[in-house]
Amino acid sequence: MLGSIALMIQQKAAEHPEKIAIYVGNETCDYATLARNNRKAALWLTRKGIQPNTRIVVEADHILSYVYFWYGIQLLGATFVPVEKATPSNRIREIAEELDAAAIVTLTKREDLEGALNLQDMMPEILATEDSFVAKDVDPDYLSEILFTTGTTGKSKGVMVSYANQVNIALAGIETTNIQPDNVWLIPTPMNHAAGLRKVHIAMAVGSTVSLLEGFKNFKQYFQTIADHKVTSLYLPPSAIHLLLAIAPKNLEALAGQLRFIYSSSAAYPETDKEKMRKILPEVYMYNCFGGSEVGVACTDEFCVSGGSQYAGSVGKPNSLCEIVILDENFNEIKDSSPAKFGLIGIRSKSVTKGYWNEPEQTAKAFRDGMLIMSDLGYFAPNGELILVGRANDTINLGGLKVAPLEVEELVMRAACVDECLLIPVIKGGAVSALKLLVVLKEGMELDEADIRKLITDNLEPYKLPKQITVIDEIIRTFNGKIDRKQMISKYQ
Repeated sequence: MLGSIALMIQQKAAEHPEKIAIYVGNETCDYATLARNNRKAALWLTRKGIQPNTRIVVEADHILSYVYFWYGIQLLGATFVPVEKATPSNRIREIAEELDAAAIVTLTKREDLEGALNLQDMMPEILATEDSFVAKDVDPDYLSEILFTTGTTGKSKGVMVSYANQVNIALAGIETTNIQPDNVWLIPTPMNHAAGLRKVHIAMAVGSTVSLLEGFKNFKQYFQTIADHKVTSLYLPPSAIHLLLAIAPKNLEALAGQLRFIYSSSAAYPETDKEKMRKILPEVYMYNCFGGSEVGVACTDEFCVSGGSQYAGSVGKPNSLCEIVILDENFNEIKDSSPAKFGLIGIRSKSVTKGYWNEPEQTAKAFRDGMLIMSDLGYFAPNGELILVGRANDTINLGGLKVAPLEVEELVMRAACVDECLLIPVIKGGAVSALKLLVVLKEGMELDEADIRKLITDNLEPYKLPKQITVIDEIIRTFNGKIDRKQMISKYQ
């Protein structure tokens, strides 16, 4: 296996140069073109004085020139630092200064960002550069990427991904999906975060095709893209699947003979949505993946073709490239974990990244002796499946009694009137005084509080029953479908 995805693209181009690598709208790019323009970008960067293992901050977009430049940086062995499209100039400057970046690249010229380059002016120069760059293998410890987290649970952190990490994360994705070279994967997520970037890496590593789409809200465009590009797999967070099940179930059902798999991450699927997907897409592999920006995918629950797990909260078994352990509050391994004896999830793998840029305290807290310490809580079922209980940061301490919101929320989702829900603490005098349940109702339904309370009292301990049940319009989420609990608590507690 070669030492970077950029080098793998070069290899795939030699093997099947005319194969389509990327669709963007009506544009296509074959592997020969992608590999050639990556080489040209690497040579152009070299002539600008950019050295391997230096950092370049780049404004992201769903355009081919961005992909050419992205993999050109990595073909050179430098560090690619993507930032979200339309990020304010002062934030880009702040990131570049923090990283001591060798260059800043924006999509178009910015008068308020002195010294920055821009893709619009650069690409004609890059494409006119001679094709004479000779790619070499890269030091596996060099940083391939620094990916900034969304920062919804605190300060945004720059995850340091080495070239060795990049390759191993892609290998775990290949094992998870059994992706084949003739696959076409539609990726509608931002191109500056791990969720989108790593799906492209996985596809490029096997020589398959990706279709890049900016956003998911235009459903007509979304399904038209699936038809036009003969898409065979989707990346969608559970929240997007939930939305499609509500407003476009027939569109999904019509894809039964076309799709091979749907890959999800970032959050748990409600059991009710799993049941619906089994009915409308029984032969499509549904992968709900557990992991994170700091490790990629670590284990996977396939719940359609397999029929699903017998254990609520299961995220499947660890993949062959990692080891997962359960830890107590002193970070000692709990060898006999159980529903009554759960703990923090620790992951050992070559995919575990190198920490957070210039954040020694946060790095020391999350990374111990090569192990990533997740904020997720869980235990192992008797058959080896990992069962999520919730997040340590989300666990509500109600007078010394610990409540995992996920457990209550999964149960409430069975209520006929409930579309979505969230359990939050009510805080008075700096302490949790009660539990509040926030409910988004299904269209045309009225709140059936008695049904919700009966579900909880029949299945859980009395102290887990919320004192208040409040109907709300929507649950605030991040770009990739994660519930923004911090904002929700701030707004409704």
